[in-house]
Amino acid sequence: MKKYLQAFVFLTILAAPPVLFMQEVQLDVPYVPTRPEVVTKMLDMARVGKDDVLYDLGCGDGRIVITAAKLYGTRGVGIDINPVRIEECNENAKKAGVKSVVRFLRQDLFQTDFHEASVVMLYLLTSVNLRLRPILFAQLRPGTRVVSHDFSMSTWKPDDSAVVRENGRTHDVYLWVIPANVSGSWGWNWSERGERVPCRLVLEQHFQLIRGKLNIGGKDSALISPTVAGDRVEFSVDWGDAANERRFVFTGRVVRDTIEGNMAVQASGKTLQNPWKAERNPITMKRIDTDTPTLY
Repeated sequence: MKKYLQAFVFLTILAAPPVLFMQEVQLDVPYVPTRPEVVTKMLDMARVGKDDVLYDLGCGDGRIVITAAKLYGTRGVGIDINPVRIEECNENAKKAGVKSVVRFLRQDLFQTDFHEASVVMLYLLTSVNLRLRPILFAQLRPGTRVVSHDFSMSTWKPDDSAVVRENGRTHDVYLWVIPANVSGSWGWNWSERGERVPCRLVLEQHFQLIRGKLNIGGKDSALISPTVAGDRVEFSVDWGDAANERRFVFTGRVVRDTIEGNMAVQASGKTLQNPWKAERNPITMKRIDTDTPTLY
């Protein structure tokens, strides 16, 4: 009788649904579905559109990826380490009729290649966000939007935030835009009345905050309202003596070790536009995504 019982138990285990065994997965974050109101706010803050590629790292049942596909036709990829969730995602995408524009992958988010993303969604924990933060900076292009439900990024201050209230509960939503790394020493020559005037720009950066100075022809000037937003940088300086002071307004796009754009010279009520191109000494570039030092 005992042998028959052992055989019955063995066959029962073999016949058991694989889902029973899938659930034994070590998770960094417990599964808590994001409320529909919060999903809508996250997509709205990220300005998600049909040309975006959205990655949800820790996608749960796939609702953020699926909602973006239904509302905007956005291509999306959901990443989750739990095979039960991935099976659920695929079933939900099929029911929603968006299978052709979304994918769900069972992967460790710390081992995932998501460099193609233009939008990244997170509902993790602050400790997990901080482990993920250097990977975001290593993989994502300047201008990529990162949105987190409830959990922050420590000293990386958000570019925007909102509070969603539903059923007596409040949910925080944070938005960051990956900034270009503009730190270091940049140089170019400016033509002044036929003479070549050397210019040297030195920038310090902590995430999206920058400060620095511009040396034009041997004279230092502090930067006025320097900003970096995605791959765009802008700053102004006042230069010259009291009788001939001019304001220079620089705007440009950053591509690796080059900034190229426009320099507007404002003087005596007139504005002259000139092309501007600066080159960085690559050895002067520093990491911008550490918790120290802070600039402000």
